[in-house]
Amino acid sequence: MRLFDGQRPLIPVRDGDDGFALVLTLVVILVLSVTTELMTRWVSSALDLAFANRQEVDARRQVDEAAAVALYFLGTRPLSLRGVETSTTRQPATSAPERIAPIDPTKNYIRLDDHPYRLDDTVLRFQDARGLINLNLASDYDLYEVLGVFGVAAQDRAPLIAKLQDYIDASPFRRLNGAKAPEYAAAGREPPTNKPLRTPWEVRRILDWDKVDRIAREDSGWPLLTTTTDNSGFNVNTAPRALLSLMPGMTSDAADNVVRWRGQRPITGPSEFEGLTGIPMPRGPSRFLPFPADQFVITLSATKPSLERRIAVRLTPQSGTHPWSIAYDIETPRAVRGDGDAKPDDLPLPQLLSPAP
Repeated sequence: MRLFDGQRPLIPVRDGDDGFALVLTLVVILVLSVTTELMTRWVSSALDLAFANRQEVDARRQVDEAAAVALYFLGTRPLSLRGVETSTTRQPATSAPERIAPIDPTKNYIRLDDHPYRLDDTVLRFQDARGLINLNLASDYDLYEVLGVFGVAAQDRAPLIAKLQDYIDASPFRRLNGAKAPEYAAAGREPPTNKPLRTPWEVRRILDWDKVDRIAREDSGWPLLTTTTDNSGFNVNTAPRALLSLMPGMTSDAADNVVRWRGQRPITGPSEFEGLTGIPMPRGPSRFLPFPADQFVITLSATKPSLERRIAVRLTPQSGTHPWSIAYDIETPRAVRGDGDAKPDDLPLPQLLSPAP
């Protein structure tokens, strides 16, 4: 078959070539369509990733700014029985209960019991270290009870406590059911440091402690109840309810009374605590001290990423170079809390950033 322009043939074409050209055209169109679709998806995915990265960068920037604000006012505002004062009048270190009127926590002071506060899109929490169980100084009873909170069977708690004490004790002698360097070597583990724990997470390095699922989990509530600071005493004004419930003789109603009371005014003495709970304040290393320590844990979290940053800070006002020191600054998955539905109060930024008295 020939194509003609008038009487002259222009292009010789064999039978079937026109069908091949049509198929080739369709294939080219299909390839271009698939390529365009793939490019569109790649561009869309890249834009989504860039947007997500921008959100994460913005969230981390806000967390960094909130951390700077928190450190600033912890280092410049006065402490009192009830927390960090935000008013321009310095509060006395001790006050009689009847002289402390109910107060609005969003205007007058910052609580130090892990209560949530909001600063823009960041949630901040402040925890007085004296309200937690000190892993380096705690009694066997305290450790026994707090292990029960994390589901450890009663018969397994004493061996874990012995291994913890052997881990931080410089003595070469091993406790019953404890573990020293030979036991760690036999298990293929790094030997114990024979020094106080530096963070609550360090217990995962202790033999058998890493097998306790509710402690070993990345989102464990273990660091919400424990500390590794060197302060002594126990502050019922800032202790989590879970720890209040572990005190000898404490009932659920009595723990509720303590939490409700300290939401309006601080508990100032053992007799007041006994009046609220019906039980005497325990004596010894965990003795009642109502004033906050000079060490705190600041927890900061943003909507994205789903992590939280925990900063252990110690106030050092006598230092000539810095008003605080950082024991650790760790980013972890958000710990599971019992107050997940608690509504954060707005952080009173204008008062906190005003000149300290």
